[in-house]
Amino acid sequence: MNVTRIFNTATGWMTALAASISVLARMLLTGLPLIMGGGVAAADYRETVSVLRIGMIENHAAAADPLKLEAVRQAFSDALGISVEIIRMSSYAALVDAHASGRIGYAIHSARSYAATDAACGCVEPLRVPVAADGSTGFRSVLAVRDEITGQIGELRIAYSTEESVSGWLIPQRAMRAGSLDQPQLVRAGDVISALKLFEDMQVDGFFGWIPDIPDSTGLDPAQLFGGWASRSAGIGGTTRVIWSSQPIPYGPHATHRSLPDDLVEVLGEFLDRMPQAAPGLLDIFEPVFAGGYAVPDPGDYENLRDLVVAGPADTSG
Repeated sequence: MNVTRIFNTATGWMTALAASISVLARMLLTGLPLIMGGGVAAADYRETVSVLRIGMIENHAAAADPLKLEAVRQAFSDALGISVEIIRMSSYAALVDAHASGRIGYAIHSARSYAATDAACGCVEPLRVPVAADGSTGFRSVLAVRDEITGQIGELRIAYSTEESVSGWLIPQRAMRAGSLDQPQLVRAGDVISALKLFEDMQVDGFFGWIPDIPDSTGLDPAQLFGGWASRSAGIGGTTRVIWSSQPIPYGPHATHRSLPDDLVEVLGEFLDRMPQAAPGLLDIFEPVFAGGYAVPDPGDYENLRDLVVAGPADTSG
């Protein structure tokens, strides 16, 4: 792969971005030949698939920078031996519609948008799920309260962020409807920071949030609230305890349309598997939030999100 050739096409603004281009080039040129080395020569999909269209929402970190987006596109194209187009979507709802209709063959989903796509068409399959630096491949919705709280849940004032939040509203609401969680007095905060502020100001007894689902962990460690952010930034980890936890919810997957040839899907999986070691710079661009590479997901892990979505291009931002 010759990333320098890609950069030289951007002559109009090369000078202003020279420093960042240099860094990106060094990152991507190191190791990418290794990641592209296997599988393509024996693959038959190139005889029937001329272009792979990849969908991602436009606020993805890679989609915001033309250089990074082109680097990702070229890396996929070189690894697969076919043309690749990256389609930026305005929302997860648009991504669901495009993937369910087959206009794109590969998509980077949220957990909820994948469940919505699967519910709409039954035509997609999770390829890989990103792994966080702590080893987690998902999260649990939790209810955290102040240490000294001893009352019944139904007597407590509990803050939540918004009705669009999977961990902060949808999962707890489902548990309440099912009877596995008593309904407290709910206080809408508007966002996570506001919910924590209500807690710190003693206006509520607790809040709904999330904890990463780390292997061999109990899912009840308050130091891990919001991935450890609440403990580090808001300083509340030592003043809370977790009194309820949901079943694990997987992170959003990279998913493929079932119409893609099996050998193409196999090469895509190998490409992602090799990325952390062969091209860590590319992983930093493609997965800025997750630093642990990828794991093979169990499609059944997403089934417990089915009742949170409506089949079709509904709001799937959670």
